[in-house]
Amino acid sequence: MRASPLTAFQARAQRCLEHSHLQLCEQALIEAEALQRQASALSAYPCQTLLLGVQADLVMQQLEAGRGVQAMADLQAAIRGCAGL
Repeated sequence: MRASPLTAFQARAQRCLEHSHLQLCEQALIEAEALQRQASALSAYPCQTLLLGVQADLVMQQLEAGRGVQAMADLQAAIRGCAGL
């Protein structure tokens, strides 16, 4: 069984935020963009907003200005807020 897009994104984003692996961060950003567009299309605006926040965290991680614990909290909030996406 394949992981859902949200689950796959969570794993990749978490590894990006924990290890600053630039390729993983780039892949996670692309996945976050697709997920937030899907949320928008479904009028799931709270989920979309949470994903936009995670995208900002991922960009900051790429710029070596990571937000640490707050970024991980943002990711967890997005996963909870986007359950079922």
